[in-house]
Amino acid sequence: MSLILALLLSLALNVLLVWYLKKVLFKLLFISDNIDNLLTTMQDFTAHVERVNGMETYYGDEVLQGLVNHSKDIVEAIEEYEGVYTITRYINDEEEEYAEEEG
Repeated sequence: MSLILALLLSLALNVLLVWYLKKVLFKLLFISDNIDNLLTTMQDFTAHVERVNGMETYYGDEVLQGLVNHSKDIVEAIEEYEGVYTITRYINDEEEEYAEEEG
């Protein structure tokens, strides 16, 4: 009787852990997608400020050069997390390939 109770408790705990793991992975995928979008937006912003800074009217402006440097620093900080969102991108790609094979 106690063996059956232990098995049921183990089964319930495993189901709970699988549910929790799934919930955490979905949050990680959401964050990963947002970090990737943030990185792309910051890279576009950096390129835009560099183009404006290179214009003859604004060439050498210290404020614009400061913005260029600051935006590059932000891009570098975001890229430090690349390992996280590239792993989740790989997971998303695998899921899409599986769905295409099934569909």
